[in-house]
Amino acid sequence: MSKSISIYLLTIFIICGFGVLNPVLSDDEDKTDFFTEYEAKQLRYSDKEWEKESVPKHEPDTLDRPSIIFDEPDVLDMKKGPTIIAITPTNFFVVIKQNDSPLDMGTIKVWGEKFFIHIDITDRVLKYLKPTKDGAILHAKSIHIPKGHYKVGISIADVNGNKAEKKYRLKVE
Repeated sequence: MSKSISIYLLTIFIICGFGVLNPVLSDDEDKTDFFTEYEAKQLRYSDKEWEKESVPKHEPDTLDRPSIIFDEPDVLDMKKGPTIIAITPTNFFVVIKQNDSPLDMGTIKVWGEKFFIHIDITDRVLKYLKPTKDGAILHAKSIHIPKGHYKVGISIADVNGNKAEKKYRLKVE
């Protein structure tokens, strides 16, 4: 192979390599991916699977456990269960109210699931969680979620171990 062809191929390889590594090398620390592309492939439901999948209806909030309230995006009460329809990037504004006892902030969990796959993404959203005198607020702006259908969940307990857990169907357009 001639030297000029080798240099040409090396240049293309380097340019392509930086294109692939660009998200890793990005200094935009405020950007958060809800799921990586790899995780999204594992968690994404096909249209056929999505039609069959449901999540339990949410029980009414009670005074014996924390309350989890989505303000943004909206949660629709659908036949197959509570459903969030979002456009990527999206904002999340979730109010977590303590009731009889203070929240145990170390118990918060956020995840995606599909059949037997469970991917914990709590660490990605913790920087958006802020304690308040009445509980906590999770306020995240411009969160990137690959397009598709997913099932997600959030849970938290109070200091007495009383746990609130909610699951949602998530459609990202």
